[in-house]
This record gives sequence, structure tokens and C-alpha cells, in this order.
Amino acid sequence: MSDPAAHDSADLRHGGNKQQPSNQHYAHESASQVSDADPSDESVPVNPLSQTRDLVNSLRKSMKRPADEKCFECLCKDGVLRVLYYLPAPPDEPTPIAVYDAKPLSPELLKAYLDYRVAWSQEVEDCFRGVDGTSVPEEYLLHPPPGVIQSRGSKNERTEEIKRHNDKVRQGEGSGEGAGPACGGVPSNFDLRPR
Repeated sequence: MSDPAAHDSADLRHGGNKQQPSNQHYAHESASQVSDADPSDESVPVNPLSQTRDLVNSLRKSMKRPADEKCFECLCKDGVLRVLYYLPAPPDEPTPIAVYDAKPLSPELLKAYLDYRVAWSQEVEDCFRGVDGTSVPEEYLLHPPPGVIQSRGSKNERTEEIKRHNDKVRQGEGSGEGAGPACGGVPSNFDLRPR
């Protein structure tokens, strides 16, 4: 069930945000914030790590979430950050997933998100190389074609996977795999330029 193109975040703290989803405007506006800082302006010290963190946090906070807060974020392989939720299904059958909100990420914003939220790996870097979420057609933001969002299996499979992970952590075998940089840690530095 591991897919380098789908990175989940179960951060549900912003469930009350009722802003309407926007599309490419937000991605271009946010990406321009990354490059608008004038490095020669000595009146304001530039901290790229802080700027990246703030940019990613504002992006995540701007996303709409269901009132019950039962959702998760997923950076899909098309370069669109989506808020997803599970639809009702029997616990032993694959659970259907629906999109609640979506933000297309420009290459700059995609890099900022990956640098701040995802541990570096060659597989992830290769998966997102040359991807531009702003080129995704409007109708695919909330209704992506098959294969863009990986199946998460059945509820029983997910529960068993969580149990196995928790057992490993209890036995001291767990690791921070898949987690972003620790507090105060050094962020990743993905190179997403086409080769």
C-alpha cells in the first residue's frame, strides 16, 4: 500500500475552515511568494526555511475540510494536493475515497511542500520531476481520473497495518519513515527540474 506519489497527512486541526476551494490562482499567487523576496534587501533578513514553512502551512490551512474532520491530505502524483475522505463501505471491501477539496501546486509550490513535509528519497523525487499541478484540467481537481489516487485497501487492512506499525514502535523497531523533518530538523531539498 506504499505509493511514493501519495503522501498523507492526518492533520485534522483545521476542520472548521469553510473557504471555497480555488484552483490555479492560489497556486500561482503562493508560488510567487517564494520568489518575491528580494535577497539584496537587507532591511528584512531572509530565512528561506521559515518562508517555506510558512508558505506550506498557509496552503494547508487554506484547504476546506468536512465538519466532522474525518479526512486526510494526499499529495497526488499529478501535483494536486487533495483533502480526501472515506465513503461508507463494508470493512472487508476496498474503501472508496472522495475528494473534498483540491489545490493544484505549481512546480515551486510542489517543491516547497515536498521539502517541508516529506523525507527525501530518489523515488519520490523521480515521481514528481517535471510535474506541474496547475496544468491539471479543472474537472480533474475534484474528480481525478483512475490511478491518480491510490486505493488504501479495506478498513480491516488499514486497521491491521496500523496495529503492526504500533507493535513495531512498542518493540523499539519503529522509525520515522514517511514523516517530514523533525521539529528543528533540516528539511529535504528535492530537485524537481526536468532532466
